[in-house]
Amino acid sequence: MTEPSAAVLPFALKDRWIVTVEGERVFVNVRHRTRWYVVARRKGYEDRAYHFASRADARWGAEQLREWFETQALAERIEAMLNRLPPIQRERAMDRL
Repeated sequence: MTEPSAAVLPFALKDRWIVTVEGERVFVNVRHRTRWYVVARRKGYEDRAYHFASRADARWGAEQLREWFETQALAERIEAMLNRLPPIQRERAMDRL
């Protein structure tokens, strides 16, 4: 089976950050150039855009953002698990971490 297309992602991941690489043609110094940027979108949050010099750099930036968002999601899950523990067990778990 092939990978799902990028157009399907915003519908499949409603509550998570969607990271896409986009380009736009801009008129700069009597020429049209493509300006590349990475956009992170999430429902209820302001879009985050990061500009890059080339498409390859923008793809690298998108991978970095995806990894960072995955790390943040893991940290939120761990924090939620720790908050459910009684205070004594929470202290023991924090010592182990």
